[in-house]
Amino acid sequence: MDPPPGVTPEQYSRWQTQEEVRSRLLSSFRRIPPATVLLLAALGIVHLVTGADDWLCGRMVGAGRQAALYDVLLGSRSPEGLVAWGANAYGSVASGEHWRLPASVFLHADVLHIGLNGVALFGLGRLCEAVFGPGRFLALFLASGIAGATLTHLGGTDLSVGASGGVFGLMGAGVVFGRRFRTSLPPSVRPIFGRGLVPWIFVNILIGLSVPRIDNLGHMGGLLGGALLALILGSPVVPGAEGYRRTPVILAFGIALCLGWTLAGMIGHRF
Repeated sequence: MDPPPGVTPEQYSRWQTQEEVRSRLLSSFRRIPPATVLLLAALGIVHLVTGADDWLCGRMVGAGRQAALYDVLLGSRSPEGLVAWGANAYGSVASGEHWRLPASVFLHADVLHIGLNGVALFGLGRLCEAVFGPGRFLALFLASGIAGATLTHLGGTDLSVGASGGVFGLMGAGVVFGRRFRTSLPPSVRPIFGRGLVPWIFVNILIGLSVPRIDNLGHMGGLLGGALLALILGSPVVPGAEGYRRTPVILAFGIALCLGWTLAGMIGHRF
């Protein structure tokens, strides 16, 4: 089809690309994001398991069935229980228990901790899964979480847990995606990856610097890891940028290996 009068072929080609991106994004957003939902379910299950284990091992203060249920669902997890299940404990990682780096991403200290990370993960996960696809999204989250946990360890932090490194990685990946493909994104979508994400990154960094006990190294490591990985990952919503067609299969294999190694370490250490 020839471009309309007064429109150059380059402008028309760009418009066609933007319309294709819009169509693909709308199709993605109409569906429930399976990888995001699966990841949230995994975080919730691990949190319940650690709470139940704390209660069964007598590490919770409450007494009686009602108190036990409350503590398992809403109570704080004991440091001993978190270490038993794979917290990023400096001495343990230094002695060779490197499976703790990904394991710590799935552990949370209390219901507020997992609730805040869960809400952020749902919003960012839905966005990143739409533009990167389920396999690349999971790889981004895991790689960012491990990068954050690694920087936390290298910084000498005694004990840390939480998915916030992965969450920061998704923010960084979203910003990089917006910059890489800015000419392919429709004008109505482009601000989501700029004005929509950049302020949140700075706000969360400021919160981390002003509130005690927040793992700022984990946040920075995750942000950097996600941004760097997003520089090389393709996108199924951008025509011509889908990447190597076997990439999702390769990533799924790598994710399965990583999660299997992590789960084996958690169960083997606990039991």
